[in-house]
Amino acid sequence: MKKLLTVLLVALLLTGSLFAAGSKESGAQAGPVTLRVSWWGGDARHNATLKAMEAYTAQNPNVKLEGEYGGWDGYYQKIVTQIAGGTAPDIIQIDQPWLAELASKGDVFAVIDNTMVDLSQFDAKFLEDYCTYNGKLMGLPTGTNVNTFIVDTKLLSDFGIDPNTVWTWENMISEGRKINQKDKSAYFSGATPDIMRFWFEVYIAQLAGAVVDNNKRVAFTEAQGTEAFTYLKRWFDEGIVAPFSQTSLFYQKFQENPTWINGKMATSWDWVSSMDKDIGARKSFETRQYPVMANAVNTGVLMRPSQIFVVNNNSKNKAEAIKLLNYLFTDPVAIEKLGTERGIPSTVIGRSVLAEKGMISQMAEKATNEGIAQAGDPQSVYQMNSEVIQTMQDVIDEFGFGKLTPAQASAKMIKSLEATLASL
Repeated sequence: MKKLLTVLLVALLLTGSLFAAGSKESGAQAGPVTLRVSWWGGDARHNATLKAMEAYTAQNPNVKLEGEYGGWDGYYQKIVTQIAGGTAPDIIQIDQPWLAELASKGDVFAVIDNTMVDLSQFDAKFLEDYCTYNGKLMGLPTGTNVNTFIVDTKLLSDFGIDPNTVWTWENMISEGRKINQKDKSAYFSGATPDIMRFWFEVYIAQLAGAVVDNNKRVAFTEAQGTEAFTYLKRWFDEGIVAPFSQTSLFYQKFQENPTWINGKMATSWDWVSSMDKDIGARKSFETRQYPVMANAVNTGVLMRPSQIFVVNNNSKNKAEAIKLLNYLFTDPVAIEKLGTERGIPSTVIGRSVLAEKGMISQMAEKATNEGIAQAGDPQSVYQMNSEVIQTMQDVIDEFGFGKLTPAQASAKMIKSLEATLASL
């Protein structure tokens, strides 16, 4: 579906129909202006964003803001279809991996510079690594998001596992298997298919540096892939994770798994931006650093924007849209209203305001600091490509359901990735 949508986008770009009107940027309008703002998230994010938008219109009565928001499911397809049809909102929240994927199709997003936004508030390297395409700044990071490993200290203790364990790849098995050995309905980790893919990527990154490198090549060998799949097979064989048939029902929503809800899952991979929501009211969770093998080439731990706000290059009010973005990122009122609904703010003033207000939890601050300290190299734009991700996921799914041996999974992963990369 994603491939079909991006092909449609390319076709319209080539015909010149996509940006036939409104491609020239003009100054912020004094007369009535309507801006459409699109994002995904839960109710808390929706409410926070709407309140920040209300604060902006109170200061700028000539501007009407229309929020277009909903859940994650179908969001990408909707945005690509709108871009292709010339009906996309003025400001769009995108996932970081989509930036290069969409920007490569043409002048989809407006270029931002320091005459429009106070870029000194952001880390320059962070903007360069994650928000820039072909040397042009195409968006702004809503927050700094990092991987975190969350553990239920009470559940670990209940099963005789030291909650302060420094986790390694090996003791995740030697300690983690104690849980399922004592209670067949409980597991060290739920590891839904998408989480299993992330674990594969982390393991491969430590062995080989990356799954796909910046030269558009598969970065690991069949032997390294077999090693990674052999390790993950032990997770299934020794009861570290629940059967794939169970967890596959909760793809990209592990927190809805009854095993998790009922307190029968001791750990999970997560993002700091969604950690508090996923944990809920339970007070026994803490964060830990990821296992890193000796002589690892790369930790594989990801640090990237929670999301990115971009401005539609076809907007008739690009200057006003960028003015709104600057407000959301740098105005203390907006910062307070948005809180941490998109993660720890990426701006200096954002972190300062929320810290002063006591709005950054100690757990989120700790997890962010741990993640930044462990963060590995940024993934290549090719590894983050949606078709490459789907290719990896397809092989992980076959492997998880027991249809492939570790060696077969490694060989198929490499062959499938090479075919996908050749088509990009």
